[in-house]
Amino acid sequence: MIFFLLRFSLFIIGTTFLMVFIVSFIILIKTIYLSDTQLIPHLFNNYEKCGEGFVVANKELCERIATSYWMIFILIASLIISFITLFPFFIMRKKNDKNSSEAKK
Repeated sequence: MIFFLLRFSLFIIGTTFLMVFIVSFIILIKTIYLSDTQLIPHLFNNYEKCGEGFVVANKELCERIATSYWMIFILIASLIISFITLFPFFIMRKKNDKNSSEAKK
């Protein structure tokens, strides 16, 4: 009973974080590629555009850059957690009892 409960909880946690991974990947793609402005040149170089003096002028650009940073973080974290929980789920096997192994012989 505990084996199935543990396996079920690993499955639920793993699939939840896998769904979070997929949703964050879709949001990241929409934010980067389907926006009006080119975000890729500004993605890891936001200091000139999102400084203290320029935040008011480039508020939408800075929000998209921050959103893409958070989506990258959530993407990596959810992938790691889903791998950690789903890997044992697929390799877990219930130990055979001595009586069942003797019955097979």
